[in-house]
Amino acid sequence: MKKSLPQKLIQNIRKSTPLSIRQKIGPILARFYYLDRLSFKLLHNKIPKVLSIEETIDKIISEKLSVIRFGDGEISLIDGLDLAFQKRSDELSNKLEEIIKSDNEKLLTCIPGIWGKLDHIVDYAYDFNMHHIYRYYHVWENLLSYKKNYGDTNVTRHYLGYKDKSKAGEIFKKIFSLWENQDIVLIEGEKSRLGVGNDMFDNVKSLKRILCPPENAYSKYKEIEKEALKIDKNTLILLSLGPTAKIIAYDLFLLGYRVIDIGHIDMEYEMFLRKETKQVKVPHKYFNEINERNPIECNDKKYLEEILVTIK
Repeated sequence: MKKSLPQKLIQNIRKSTPLSIRQKIGPILARFYYLDRLSFKLLHNKIPKVLSIEETIDKIISEKLSVIRFGDGEISLIDGLDLAFQKRSDELSNKLEEIIKSDNEKLLTCIPGIWGKLDHIVDYAYDFNMHHIYRYYHVWENLLSYKKNYGDTNVTRHYLGYKDKSKAGEIFKKIFSLWENQDIVLIEGEKSRLGVGNDMFDNVKSLKRILCPPENAYSKYKEIEKEALKIDKNTLILLSLGPTAKIIAYDLFLLGYRVIDIGHIDMEYEMFLRKETKQVKVPHKYFNEINERNPIECNDKKYLEEILVTIK
């Protein structure tokens, strides 16, 4: 993404400022920016229109939509930064930008619903999102349309970060109904193992898996796409593969597949089942957000039989 001269100046100042100083002044500036945004942009409707989590899932179900979700990781890549598990490239950034700007009535683009007041989320999520808006609002502003309705990215992460957790179970059930009695192919990281050890996919007709590199998966995009194109178009494709999932999902959608980017839903569901209030490790499962990159191997027979191919 091209940056304006003021944006380049701010970025250069940030780079030249020691981390210790940024950590002290950053939260203060973020809070001032948050209050200014509420008093000015919210008042004048200069914020993106995002459906609630419940409205998002209801729309997906009633209109049988494909779904691609954008969050802080994708925005960082578009802004020119690497992620811990995915190196940026101009090609990747440009494709992400193309997708988020696309407009098709059968594809629901989801973004975080964080543009108004943040008093409904827990403290750590409040701090994170307030800083994210301060740091990246200029990126979002260049990407989004104020005339378009977006879904909420957190439709698949609606438990841990929210104060009111009373409807979490109901929302999980609604999400799981998307693949009830359907043939599913799941494109996921090799060590993610979505649904293993829980009942997330107990209602499917069939489930097969394409396993991909857990890190820098975009470097294997062509190999992943080659395997995905072997899938029958009557099959629902679920994806949990970070930013690479967005590219694969979009290209398959354009070819007539129904795709749903489900991201970290499995780990969110595991936290719900455990009644956790923070992210914890789960046996056999990779989770970059808590630096769990080498989980123990999984020898579950059913899981191993579901694997169509492993792309190294």
